[in-house]
Amino acid sequence: MGKFYIKSMIGEVASGISRLIEQNVIRHDRRVILYGLDRYAFAMRTILANLGFHNVECYLSDDEAAVIAVQRDIENFRCRFLNTSQELIRAAMVTERLCPFDDGALILIASADYGQIRERLEKLGYREEIHFYKVCDFADPELRAMTAGAAEMTLREIQDILKGILAYVDGLCAQHHLRYWVCGGTLLGTARHRGFIPWDDDADIFMPWQDYLRFFALFQETERFTALGMGTGEVNDFCDPFAKIADKRTLLIEDIGTVKKINPLALDVFPLVGMPADAEQRKLFFAQYQELNRSIWQDFYANNGDPSVFAGWYRKQREYLGQYDFDASEWVGVLGTAYGERDCTGRGVYDTTVRMPFEDIEVNVPAGYREYLDNLYGRDWMSLPEESKRHSHHNVVSFWRPV
Repeated sequence: MGKFYIKSMIGEVASGISRLIEQNVIRHDRRVILYGLDRYAFAMRTILANLGFHNVECYLSDDEAAVIAVQRDIENFRCRFLNTSQELIRAAMVTERLCPFDDGALILIASADYGQIRERLEKLGYREEIHFYKVCDFADPELRAMTAGAAEMTLREIQDILKGILAYVDGLCAQHHLRYWVCGGTLLGTARHRGFIPWDDDADIFMPWQDYLRFFALFQETERFTALGMGTGEVNDFCDPFAKIADKRTLLIEDIGTVKKINPLALDVFPLVGMPADAEQRKLFFAQYQELNRSIWQDFYANNGDPSVFAGWYRKQREYLGQYDFDASEWVGVLGTAYGERDCTGRGVYDTTVRMPFEDIEVNVPAGYREYLDNLYGRDWMSLPEESKRHSHHNVVSFWRPV
């Protein structure tokens, strides 16, 4: 494995469908039923269409509320944009479609819950590899091999590693007179907890675009630290508009459903870019980036989940980020985060930098950090969330690399 690796779950689904086509299970003259109302069921439909198969009959689910919701969305789409339902795939309850017994049913399943689905279908009289087939069950021997003998890291160990990376980057920026500030949950933790949010398992900073590019031009890999992602020369199949400084002693696996991202545990470094002064133009600027991002993922799906397509979009992403000079712009912000347009403030927020305690080190904080945090989290950000929400929102697991 290189510094960064993507395990494409959509690619796994595509491989399973290709295998069933080669075995003559999936044919043009046999109606196909897709089990599920999730991204994998919808991906099966896309992949089949990419391969020239337009014989999907319906999606199946035991969740009546989900069936109603999906079918409502389908009908709303038809009413607004289509004059026909011919190309739409309906959603149906399992009992509605499969009872009474249909000996001609061809049901495709791509789910981590394959065992439970198999039991459900067998109780209705359907037989594995006659009526229903496993496209992908997401068992992952490759990832199991990567982590064989590796000890899972505790939250405290994760935070200590991230703090060490942050201290290293802080020193490099001071040495080369480069601007950076902690951001996102790391800035919230700094302001509210004088360190990590107690349940947080990542760390983020951002840098003005020109400082960002200069930082990675100057960065030298060490025995412990490496860099990957946007602007580093180590793009690999990295699909995000930012970079990472990573600790090579560790391994992190992040499951976002569509793909699994595998890289060392890392500090995320976001480019802070200039934006249009006019509010409507800023709104358009964010919308156009969202469209660029949609095109990237559309390309990914059109190529049956091939992660190598991400590298082909790197130049356009970089060009988009560099349109407006940070220091000459009245408004600045970050693209590609979950906060959207809220991740944008007047540049004056960053005119002055203050040092604040973070655990047992100090970090850079923009003097106007309150405006930034108000945007992202609302004006009551000093208040702790309710107990049930005090947990990480990332689907990740981190390991110490075996020596």
